[in-house]
Amino acid sequence: MYLGKIVEYAEADKLFADPKHPYTKLLISAAKPALPGDIMEKIDLEKEQPSPLNLPTGCRFHPRCPEAGPNCSRIEPPLKEVAPSHYVRCQLY
Repeated sequence: MYLGKIVEYAEADKLFADPKHPYTKLLISAAKPALPGDIMEKIDLEKEQPSPLNLPTGCRFHPRCPEAGPNCSRIEPPLKEVAPSHYVRCQLY
């Protein structure tokens, strides 16, 4: 969930094995590795989170998204099933 909207929904093992939404990827990259020696991709964000009192148009994550395209700021994506029981709210899918 990001700023009050579900951005990705799946069973935990599926979500951690194959995250789809850029925000989910960011959250997982911020976690510590499960085992010593595991290497995880680190995603850095330079941009500040928008105010929940002044929500951005389109996708709520687009101001911070490293994968945002032109439609992301204009169109709020619906929650789509991208795999069995795996739902994502993102213009990339």
